[in-house]
This record gives sequence, structure tokens and C-alpha cells, in this order.
Amino acid sequence: MEGGRRVTVILVSGIFFLVVFVALTVVALSSAELNVATVLFAGVSLFVCVAVIGALIGAVRKPPEDG
Repeated sequence: MEGGRRVTVILVSGIFFLVVFVALTVVALSSAELNVATVLFAGVSLFVCVAVIGALIGAVRKPPEDG
């Protein structure tokens, strides 16, 4: 697989993961009652989303060099 195409596939996979994860989180939070565990779950999910977004932005700004 060509280097540029591989990077594109990885980025699209990361975006797909992010969309699915956010959708599942919203569904889970909308069907749960509000308590400490729900707020903790929302915080962890938000952290994961921010981390994935940061990684995707970093990958777009500075793609890996072909070695």
C-alpha cells in the first residue's frame, strides 16, 4: 500500500471510530439516569474524544515520514 494512501486510510478509520464512539456515548448517556457514575462516564468519554481529536489533528499537521 502506498504511503499517502495508508495515512488516508488510518485517518478515515480514526474519524470513523470517533463518530461511532460519540454516537454510542450520546445514546448511553441519554438512556441513563443522572448519578455520579453517569457523570464519571461522560468525563472519561469526553477525555477519550479529546485525545482522539488531538491525535487526528497531529497526524494531519505532521504526517509520518516515509522511511
